Amino acid sequence: MKQIIALFVLVFLFFGCTPKQSVQLKMPNKQNNTYVKPTIKEDKKTVVQEFEPMDIIETDTKGKAKKEKPKVEEPVEYDVAPIMEGDKIENTKQKGSSENQIENKIDNNKVVENKVVENNAVENIVVENKINLDTTNVKMKVAFIYPSNLVSKYSKSSINTISGYLSHQNTDYDLIVIDTESENPAKIASAFQEVRNANIKNVIALFTPNSISTLNSVVSNDLKVYLPLIEKKEASTSNSSLIFGSISYDDQIKKLDSYSNGNSNVMFYQDSYLGAKLKKSYDSIVSNSRLKKEINKNENNFKDIVVSSGIANSALYLNTDIVKTSMILSQLRAYDVRPTVVLSTQLNYDPLLMTLTQEQDREQLILANSIDVVDKELRDDIAISGGNIVYEWVDYSTLVGINYLYYGKNSNLVPTKIENNQAIYNPRLFRSTEFGFLEIK
Repeated sequence: MKQIIALFVLVFLFFGCTPKQSVQLKMPNKQNNTYVKPTIKEDKKTVVQEFEPMDIIETDTKGKAKKEKPKVEEPVEYDVAPIMEGDKIENTKQKGSSENQIENKIDNNKVVENKVVENNAVENIVVENKINLDTTNVKMKVAFIYPSNLVSKYSKSSINTISGYLSHQNTDYDLIVIDTESENPAKIASAFQEVRNANIKNVIALFTPNSISTLNSVVSNDLKVYLPLIEKKEASTSNSSLIFGSISYDDQIKKLDSYSNGNSNVMFYQDSYLGAKLKKSYDSIVSNSRLKKEINKNENNFKDIVVSSGIANSALYLNTDIVKTSMILSQLRAYDVRPTVVLSTQLNYDPLLMTLTQEQDREQLILANSIDVVDKELRDDIAISGGNIVYEWVDYSTLVGINYLYYGKNSNLVPTKIENNQAIYNPRLFRSTEFGFLEIK
């Protein structure tokens, strides 16, 4: 019993000597008591995120991981540029492309696409009975040859048109520019030899009809040569490798002649290559011509010309440049001389006309134009490159040529077609308004 009592005493002394612990409670009206938000230890290993498609990882026989990427949308198919014999096909990386490249191989009507994926693994996808050629891997090789002493006015813009077109096609290309300075036969022959040495089959040559005999002798069937400034009828002999792209001023004057209404005709022209060409077309088509007058290159005052030429009540053809045409139109109104109609060809289909004249000056004016309307995106790409296929007919003719050479045939991308090695244009008639040109339907 004494032992039990002693044990109780020891327990009492032990608990009695232990310090008291207090728990503070937060009261609603108690000041300076703040609640401390418990700190949750961040788990840096576990990440919870939205559900996303998972890559499927396969393992090849060597144990190297292969990743299968999500299926991507197939590119739109379109006609492919011709691959000429001797041309190289290179896989050149395009703008915005990653390190991943695609190479197409054709084997027994199967396309094997070798795709380089992460870790340099390669996956092969076989597409049965379908052949897709990626035009971004096709190299278009073309040469542009021109005599700078004769056609410098057109050359730069034509080169820009070619570049803009090929950029629009998103193709890798080589454009070689060769200046012969003149149409000397030896220089032309040397230029075409340079083309052959570079293994180029497609050529756009900005030569005049005076070079036809030389071109016939140096161009053979290993080349396709498009000539924007020459009509087929101007070639004395036939050469199947020459493709002619000049617009037809004969067709334009025939179209304009329907508005002369049988009146007597007066024609002003200039002493230039184009002036002589227009005069020749006029002479062969327009009947009942009462007067043909050459306008001097330095002529600035047209009072005597417009007053004394008997223009009133006649159909007046202006085969003069844009500046001379604008001055004549202004003088006609200034001296109240009124022809029944004023007619002009592609030469004056130019928005500058609206700047150089007033709307009243152009009331009787009708213009012919053979430039057709093309896709807006293509037009914009060429404009960005510095070409003008809306108003410059040489640029438009160049477009017709590069499009034909690119596809090796006509395509719907450009309305003007080539038939029997000649570009066929459709001339249309326009009136000028305060804001531009309006087609006469």
